Amino acid sequence: MLDPTDDPSPFYLRKASMDDFQFAEALTRNNMGGYYRRHHLVWRSDLFLASWRESENFILEVDGERIGVLRITEEGDSLHIRDVQIAEGHRRRGAGTYLLNTSHRWARARGLSELQLRVFVDNPAARLYQRMGYRLAGPRLAQLGSIRHMSRRV
Repeated sequence: MLDPTDDPSPFYLRKASMDDFQFAEALTRNNMGGYYRRHHLVWRSDLFLASWRESENFILEVDGERIGVLRITEEGDSLHIRDVQIAEGHRRRGAGTYLLNTSHRWARARGLSELQLRVFVDNPAARLYQRMGYRLAGPRLAQLGSIRHMSRRV
């Protein structure tokens, strides 16, 4: 895997440990809470923990402060981006773009052909994903009408 710190940037991405789990869950639950309420979904900590255990998890830092989470899984010929979460006050400063670019580089280095993610239909991050080349991928994993499945070629 490529070292994401090879690129000069204010961001430092490191592999997460179980010590980071509480931060990651709280950030994700806080960021996604409004979407869950609007779309009548219930947050389940047990499902987040199960997903955490199955994923490669990373913590994004700036000046030693944890500001974000990236969670990925590799399935077949695809790298699935499970979470890109950025803390309030650190958004719109390039952190999400940094995590998506890093994911793309990793997928290419692993010889994968595609990246995939899911996003709530009313999440403004979908515009970032589209700018970065992600397109609607159809209904194959979007079981809920409130979630869109997107992919891009590597």
